[in-house]
Amino acid sequence: MYKRLFFIAGIALLLSAAACCNRVPVPPDVVQPQWIVGGDLSLLDRNVAAGAVYKDSNGKDIEVLSFFKEKGMNYVRIRLFVDPDLQTAASQNLPYVQEAILRAKDKGYNILLDFHYSDTWADPGKQFKPAAWEKLNSTDLVNQVYTYTKEVLITLVKHGAAPDMIQIGNEVSNGMLWDSARVDVWDGEWNTPGRWLYFCQVLSKASQACREVCPQAWVMVHSDRGGDRDAAVRFFRQMEQGKVDYDIIGLSYYPFWHGPLEQLKSCLSALQTTFPNKPINVVEVAFAHHPWGIPHDAGYQTEHPITPEGQKQFLEDFIAAIKEFPQVNGYMYWYPEETYVPQRPVLTLHRGVFDNQTGKALPVTDVFDK
Repeated sequence: MYKRLFFIAGIALLLSAAACCNRVPVPPDVVQPQWIVGGDLSLLDRNVAAGAVYKDSNGKDIEVLSFFKEKGMNYVRIRLFVDPDLQTAASQNLPYVQEAILRAKDKGYNILLDFHYSDTWADPGKQFKPAAWEKLNSTDLVNQVYTYTKEVLITLVKHGAAPDMIQIGNEVSNGMLWDSARVDVWDGEWNTPGRWLYFCQVLSKASQACREVCPQAWVMVHSDRGGDRDAAVRFFRQMEQGKVDYDIIGLSYYPFWHGPLEQLKSCLSALQTTFPNKPINVVEVAFAHHPWGIPHDAGYQTEHPITPEGQKQFLEDFIAAIKEFPQVNGYMYWYPEETYVPQRPVLTLHRGVFDNQTGKALPVTDVFDK
């Protein structure tokens, strides 16, 4: 009798242990800042490893995360690629991201994880499938997005690196995983009900994985159309019609590509009116401090001088503009960690917040939290 009871108890313990091993870990509670001041610091660790120079405006050496924290930043955004080439700037794989998140969390930052769902840069002009996903059929591709998203998040949670916000795709105004989930709000070839339905299914499965593993984290859908009122509204109406489960609208806004601040304000006004229950974050913004920072495909003349002082004035005016809209909860500066790297720069754009010749902090760092 006793042997039987011990046997049953042993089986119960084994089943309980197996259940514990398979259980999704519970992430910590999430407390979101009322006003987000963030930066996409995805290349910080690579820059530091390459010998990057970081100094305050007086020339004193600094630790970047601590410096940005003192300047008012409370959020760090980090992008993730599926199987990237580690020799390029688009090299952020899961081990890299996990370590970067842990360092930022140690300094008291909230974290936005930016899934690119690609082996390399994903943006409005390119959304390449990961090489390992190329031959998947439409059903398997949707399932792969779900499985990959869930596995990444489980790994991060297990290691104490749970994100507080999760971006399901990067600048996906034209869809993602081309050409399978490619869309367009205007063009007839890509603007069909079937294409939008499939794209929304992909996003919905990504969101489902986020809800299952990190239920308190905000889920963001990110469009690049920060200066295009009509396209932004049309895009997020498709999200609504496709019943995509997400919490926050993300926008990119670069004045040399997206137009003057009045165009951004027009876009924010329309989104705020059309989607009154969705907070909005300008999750990518940057301005050049040197003429070399204006890209060759710029479509607009900038309203501010292309100088360190002009960069500072732009950010002041930008922050004042977005604060006119109650639904906007802040912004994140893209690649502020760009600086002087004596050996070989990882990525040079002349839009960071440190001098590319000396590594000294530029005036713009004094207005992050205006």
